[in-house]
Amino acid sequence: MATWFWLNIPLALLFVCCWAGIPLWHTLTRWNAELDATHAEVAARAVPAPVLAQPPASAHETGSPAHAGAAGSLVR
Repeated sequence: MATWFWLNIPLALLFVCCWAGIPLWHTLTRWNAELDATHAEVAARAVPAPVLAQPPASAHETGSPAHAGAAGSLVR
């Protein structure tokens, strides 16, 4: 029985190292992710793009219950 115990130690050690090492690796390699996101947000705000909303083509052509009332509210 002692042999099985000692054979499990390397497996447990590997599990603990992965459990602690992977989050640490993510933290150390992505330490500036928040800063990059802030720069991307500032860059996105600098150039506004026009947004055009168009009604679906099927709202005008069909009288299906899925589009009931949609054609009247979008075309006025």
